[in-house]
Order: sequence, then C-alpha cells, then structure tokens
Amino acid sequence: MNIAFKATNTTLTPSIKAFIADKLDIVSKFIKEEDKVRVELELSKKHHSGLIFRAEINIQPHGHYAEARGNDFYEALDLVLPKIKEQLTKQKDKKISLRRRRQKVK
Repeated sequence: MNIAFKATNTTLTPSIKAFIADKLDIVSKFIKEEDKVRVELELSKKHHSGLIFRAEINIQPHGHYAEARGNDFYEALDLVLPKIKEQLTKQKDKKISLRRRRQKVK
C-alpha cells in the first residue's frame, strides 16, 4: 500500500503521519500492496464556526473516496476511517456473493 500525504494550510507532523499509518492498518487487509492511498488533511480558517479540520482518503484504482470534518485532525481521521472501511467491506461482500452465485449455477 503506497500512502501519499498532502497537507493544506497546515504542517504534517510525524505524530500525525504515524497515527494515519497506524489507523490505515484497518483497511490494509482489503486493498492490495500496489494500490495507492492518498490522504489529504486541510485546515479551513474561514469557516463561520472557527477552525475546521478536514480529512479525505482516496484509494485508487478502485475509486473509493471518503471525507469527514472535525474539531481536530485526529477526530476527522476517526470519522473518515469507518466510512472508507464500510465501502471496502461492501465491495468485498459483493465479490464474495457473486463468486458464490456463479458456483451455484454450475
């Protein structure tokens, strides 16, 4: 799994990178080694309620995408990971059920 980080309006600290890598272990069993995972973190200062932190995960070549906003980067990442995991499990379940249906027909 190739992980690419992008930070907008903020600096990406080693602790945040380690946190992301640790949390992405959850989805590593669903994706292949050659798949590209793009993690984008953004700090929005011009929001009416104050600072808003946004986390975005994009997995290619499958086209899975999830985005979440929170009060800090850790909260935003904790919100985005279940969304991406749900997409990946749904795709895996579809593949398994399709494979089982094909075996029943034979």
